[in-house]
Amino acid sequence: MKKGFSLIELLVALSIMALIMGASLTAFEASKKSARDGKRKADLESIRSALEIYRSDYGGYPANKDSLSPDYITTWPPDPISTQSYVYTPATCTTTCKTYTLCATVEIGSTGACSYVTKNP
Repeated sequence: MKKGFSLIELLVALSIMALIMGASLTAFEASKKSARDGKRKADLESIRSALEIYRSDYGGYPANKDSLSPDYITTWPPDPISTQSYVYTPATCTTTCKTYTLCATVEIGSTGACSYVTKNP
């Protein structure tokens, strides 16, 4: 009697391995998206904190994001995906603004551009 695996047994084993690898790759991609979204939310919180410190010093928010560097935030953080960026939109103003909107595009549960928004408190 010969020892070894038949062709059917090998095909079944390879099919099972392929299914497991496919499922794990899908889960891995979802976890990478979730990690990037977490980084975006942390970055926006950092920017929001810098904006609040700026407001306490000047009585309002800056008219553009460049006013924050380098005193309040060393550099404007880049989005984890290089083709996207964080958007700071102050209210209509000249030097200091009373309100702003800060947003990013998240990957999980996204409904388009600027799908995660934070505003001044």
